[in-house]
Amino acid sequence: MAWRVLVVEDHPVDLELITELLGAAGCQVLSASSAEVGLRLAEVERPDLILMDLQLPGMTGYEATRRLKADPTTASIPVVALTANAMRGEEARAIAAGCAAHLTKPLDPQVLRETLHRFLLRAAES
Repeated sequence: MAWRVLVVEDHPVDLELITELLGAAGCQVLSASSAEVGLRLAEVERPDLILMDLQLPGMTGYEATRRLKADPTTASIPVVALTANAMRGEEARAIAAGCAAHLTKPLDPQVLRETLHRFLLRAAES
């Protein structure tokens, strides 16, 4: 069974890289270029994991994550924050919004694999 991962990312180059890395890890990738589309896809598709860019046009990834966690349909889906902003306090802000982990861009492929392993194996054990 391929794990289904929703990537909410508005930068095409970042999306392409993340999609390639996820594909190499055996994941099926769903993608959205805005938080609004990501919320709809999450509700309909119920992915195993969501990788959420925090700096999105319109609704931010923080707000989208809060909405996902407030909705009983999507509340149990782990959300991992993606951000190019490595400023102090950014990880705590993402966790406060409901993210289960925080990754900085550019993504380290090994760290992404470890994160996938951590969350997708946890989902399989539930």
